[in-house]
Amino acid sequence: MLRFAYILSFASLISCSGEHKTGGDTGSIADGGSGGACDTPTIGLAYPDADGATNFYYRGSVEFEFVKNTDDDATIDMATSAGVSVAGSTAWLGDIISFTPTTPLDNASAYTATLTHCAGAETISFSTSDIGGTLDDGPEGLIGNTYAVALGAARFVKPEGVGSLIGGLITQDILIGVVAADDTSLQLMGALSLEGSTDQDMCEPSIDFPVPADFTDAPYFSVNADSLALSASGYEIKINDFTLSGDFSADGSKIGGAVLAGQLDTRDLTQALMAGGLIEDDDPQAVCDLIGAFGVMCEECSDGETFCLTIHVDQINAQRTGSELVVQNECNPAECAVGCDAE
Repeated sequence: MLRFAYILSFASLISCSGEHKTGGDTGSIADGGSGGACDTPTIGLAYPDADGATNFYYRGSVEFEFVKNTDDDATIDMATSAGVSVAGSTAWLGDIISFTPTTPLDNASAYTATLTHCAGAETISFSTSDIGGTLDDGPEGLIGNTYAVALGAARFVKPEGVGSLIGGLITQDILIGVVAADDTSLQLMGALSLEGSTDQDMCEPSIDFPVPADFTDAPYFSVNADSLALSASGYEIKINDFTLSGDFSADGSKIGGAVLAGQLDTRDLTQALMAGGLIEDDDPQAVCDLIGAFGVMCEECSDGETFCLTIHVDQINAQRTGSELVVQNECNPAECAVGCDAE
């Protein structure tokens, strides 16, 4: 089962609610001060996290953070190591400006990115990782593999500012297994791990992906579902408009650059947050009020009620576990250590 970490440092989360952060600490590449044309911005790196980084995901976006003195007119340009310009578009999330290439970058290749702002420019160099290369053993070599998706170590981009609150609720890995594979599609299944382990939790039903994953751009895959339900300590957590995408490494040992997106229904969280002492009433509005302390507003769900949140998690890595998942529709009394009656 997914177990909930109820002892959250809520006061410290509130104290950070005004910050525009999408992940951990960012490295500073320019300090504040007074410039000739404007107040010199303080710039941090959100992704890659350091000049000269060699682990950039070839489908990723370069991100600079304005830690101080944000320049709304800033721009980003990218080029190959040979100086060839890379086409793309810029976007803002809070004080973070990002550049997304129009087409994926080459893997295992060097690039530069230049942020131009009112007081000058900052240029960084980076290299893409080897993720994105041709599969050594073809699609068939992935069949039977299981990967442990560690959401707790990933970056919660949305809801902005409350990723640590959402992420702190999940203390188990999601396991993804490859059931079948060919040049155009993958049939996947899922399960929950035991806490502190990558072994399948036999007290919980496995997770069915109702449609195959698109694998036409192998090793990149993308799978969608109208809804994905996870059993969580007796509570069902539903992610609507669910999408999971990423790339298998050439040797099939891991998944890199994975992104999980969808819409989380806060009505599924009321019992869990009550048990954690974060809300007093079994009322989804209380959850929205709690999230509202971070400046994040609940949005309309598919049924028209305003109790949902967009969730977007990226920089997810998943390692192959060495075990194959077992399909089960309910708790397995022969394998569940705590006993199915306890569930």
